[in-house]
Amino acid sequence: MARRQAFLNAAREVFLEQGYEAASVNDVVRRAGGSLATLYAQFGNKEGLFFAVLQDQHERFSRAMTPECVDHLPLEEGLQAIGERYVRALLARENISFYRIIIGEARKFPEQMRRYFSTAGADRVTSVLANFLRARDVMVEDAEYGASLLQQIWRSRHHYRAVVDDTYQISEKDISAHVKRTIRMFLDGALPR
Repeated sequence: MARRQAFLNAAREVFLEQGYEAASVNDVVRRAGGSLATLYAQFGNKEGLFFAVLQDQHERFSRAMTPECVDHLPLEEGLQAIGERYVRALLARENISFYRIIIGEARKFPEQMRRYFSTAGADRVTSVLANFLRARDVMVEDAEYGASLLQQIWRSRHHYRAVVDDTYQISEKDISAHVKRTIRMFLDGALPR
């Protein structure tokens, strides 16, 4: 397990620095130690290593954006906690870099990417958010849809700008204000009148 994690960590660095196409498994082995034979035994080939890194990165990303427990919080306070953590994780430099790589390689590996995005789309944040909404009688019938919609509103312009502009940054204060405004707008349409 330690050797596998060393390969994953080294491969993450190599893919982030060089992208998939230019990345070399020899560079990964040099950074991680071990041998090519061990790398191939564990991952099969460069493609297998790439998808193992993506899975590992997705798990890190999911943990980073999922709050520990918000069940005790009132509606707007809980949504604020979930939203701020989600936006922070989306905008983290490493996550933006991996998003670019995934989009860039999607045409090369269409089936694998469809599978990756179908599992990534049903991630923990959507479940946490949908359960939180249901528990407060907000969009009970459409809680998954509402959770997904709210996540897209949180993502909105900030994520897309960060993807295309390496210099784009948003302060903690602006993240908080953005999440608060989007929650207000969402609740204006979701709560019973």
